[in-house]
Amino acid sequence: MKERKNFFRSFIPKHIDNSFLLGIYQMLTWIPVSKKIRENHYKSNVEQLHNTDWDFWTVPSAYIENQNDWGKIMYGTGAHHNMRYSGCEIIATFNALKAFTGAGSPESMAKLISEYEARGSALKGEFGVSPRAIEAYFKRNHYQVITTDNDDEKSLYMVDRQSHVLIATVYNDANDITEQIHTVCITKEPGKGYVLHNAYRRDQAGKYVASAPYGTLLDAIKHISRRDAQLIYLIGIARE
Repeated sequence: MKERKNFFRSFIPKHIDNSFLLGIYQMLTWIPVSKKIRENHYKSNVEQLHNTDWDFWTVPSAYIENQNDWGKIMYGTGAHHNMRYSGCEIIATFNALKAFTGAGSPESMAKLISEYEARGSALKGEFGVSPRAIEAYFKRNHYQVITTDNDDEKSLYMVDRQSHVLIATVYNDANDITEQIHTVCITKEPGKGYVLHNAYRRDQAGKYVASAPYGTLLDAIKHISRRDAQLIYLIGIARE
């Protein structure tokens, strides 16, 4: 019985091609969140976000690391409909934009949530945002984008060398689909390595923080989860 359960849990990450999974993910975006709900969420989210004192609103070098604190920020109309449960792709997008500009505000985040609710929310947000919708977002906003759904050395190198910032979507556990999927922004720290943002790391005081730099991109991807992370899609982003 245990072996059968383990087989079914590992079947999708082990036997379903990444490109097929990405296509299914994109199909789940065909029905957007309604305009009325998007407008209500925008108003509520701006108000809620202005009541926070998070440093990434004002400190150019600070990124969103604390998704677990976003339970009151609305996203989508799924069973959970909040950023804590399914907002990792939106947070990764915000962090990537911040890496280029150093800027971010409650209004810009609320607008980003609303835009993904209209274009990209998978199963009306319950499954987050389609990775290909992230790719499309950056292309619409005049960034250069290169992608891969393979984690071999050549593919990662091609994406890495042509990008300034990366967004990676992974299975949290390559052997267990019930551990779900996570998406993070990866920034490059000159002379040190690759830094994960919003990967649920905490410092000794319990505050959510960025990861320490990893020496290689593959090593960083493997450590997005504390289990056995497996790449689904990597998006490299650069200025046009």
